[in-house]
Amino acid sequence: MKFSTVRNKAAASVGALAALTAFCGVMTASPAQAANPGYHCTNWKSTSHGWSADCRVTRGMARAMVECWDGTSHYGRWMGRGSWKFGMSCGRSKMGASDVEWKP
Repeated sequence: MKFSTVRNKAAASVGALAALTAFCGVMTASPAQAANPGYHCTNWKSTSHGWSADCRVTRGMARAMVECWDGTSHYGRWMGRGSWKFGMSCGRSKMGASDVEWKP
């Protein structure tokens, strides 16, 4: 029973994050920026505990993030223009959600 509670909490947290991200994106980015963020990632790899990708930031700043089943969230440093290896790990906890965040 405890497992389903943790999973439901993580799912609710992911849903709240997605709604907040969508709301903030609509409020702060122009339509062109929202449709074309200033980064592109390839070579995505993930396990049940973490993820990585090769990313190129062309404008603005980007960072890696992950939400874990233990209720924690982890964020990388904001990185400017250039090519970067992004990724995050939840350690012993399972990964709930992962993303690259971007700001102009």
